[in-house]
Amino acid sequence: MMRFPPQRRVVILVLDGFGVGALPDSEGQQPNFNTLRSIDETAGDLQLPILESLGLGNLTPLSKIAPAPVAKGAYGRCSPIHPGADTYLGHQELMGGGLDRIESRLLSELKVPVTEALVSAGYEVDALEMDSPALVVDGCVLVADNIEAASGLNINVTGSLDDKSFDELTSIGQIVRTVTPVGRIIVVASRGFGIDEIRAHVKEKSPGQVGVDSPELGVYNEHYQVRHLGIEFDVNEQLPTRALNAGHEVVLLGKAADVVRCDGAVSDNVVDTSAVMAGACSALASMKSGLIVANIQETDLAGHEQDAHRYAEVLERVDRHLALLLDLLGDEDVLFITADHGNDPSVGSSRHTREFVPLLVAGSRVQSVDLGTRRTSADIGATAATLLGVAPLGSGTSFEEEIQCF
Repeated sequence: MMRFPPQRRVVILVLDGFGVGALPDSEGQQPNFNTLRSIDETAGDLQLPILESLGLGNLTPLSKIAPAPVAKGAYGRCSPIHPGADTYLGHQELMGGGLDRIESRLLSELKVPVTEALVSAGYEVDALEMDSPALVVDGCVLVADNIEAASGLNINVTGSLDDKSFDELTSIGQIVRTVTPVGRIIVVASRGFGIDEIRAHVKEKSPGQVGVDSPELGVYNEHYQVRHLGIEFDVNEQLPTRALNAGHEVVLLGKAADVVRCDGAVSDNVVDTSAVMAGACSALASMKSGLIVANIQETDLAGHEQDAHRYAEVLERVDRHLALLLDLLGDEDVLFITADHGNDPSVGSSRHTREFVPLLVAGSRVQSVDLGTRRTSADIGATAATLLGVAPLGSGTSFEEEIQCF
């Protein structure tokens, strides 16, 4: 018989791009990258007292963050099993969805159907250069490979808001989505540049993987807008929809509002870290029972910009807000802190890094226990499902008994 209280809140806080050491299968990447260690070594007087007390320093050797002799919760790490190191796929894995529908394809392999679909919709389409797989749409928008993740995972639609509205750019992305089997079509937009600047920042990251270096182009400013158009998953197998159908409230904050689909959830795709954390606190304070999934995107943006100091500042902001979030947890509530992939700011590349991700679990009934290395991030979703009293998810193994919440 399943044991669960009638009212419980579960919070899953995803620190985007926050890895804690290279995975064994990280082919072609530096074997010693470690996002957390790089920040710890580079960013001066790093102060993360709450995360340190929860066991962050127990996950990898660090100089400024000490291991907790008795952590205020359970700690461990997860081995993401999705291909490459990707936000969208990382969240689908975390939410318990299957990953069997993804195909790794470069735009060079999809150029003909993408061109035909856009032309049929009334757009003008030209090759960026004679031998380039990248496509210029209406003279001002570039469709090309995403070069911030592993080769073949995603395709970007990059445009300036000075030339087209974000809705117009999204419409182009939606057409590309209909004819491509890759994980995500990412619509990226900002102001202050045009097609000439976009052209000037096109790079070949690996053989055949041609796309825009978004950080160098300068898209991540106050005008930045993004839309993640993911391949469809069976949301009925995933945690948020299961929780909602069981009568719980569901709130998706930050990038989670873009990459996790749950019809009927309250969603806010705010980017600012303090706003995401404040939104999580507000939702927790008003929620009777349910699930909050909050993604901190600015950690990932700092990784793309190779800025360890900015990364550290974002982490310190999260840590300050965590004190209030923990205070708001009731006796039955549980907080998970994890990530979707790595993004080491010291490797000299804007690409995600394939790393283990942290697993920190807090709550008044959560025991101080080393959870070791979980074989998949889906174990977090599976555990949350157990805690919320919903049916098992499509993947993942619950570790509820190990943390002894009941």
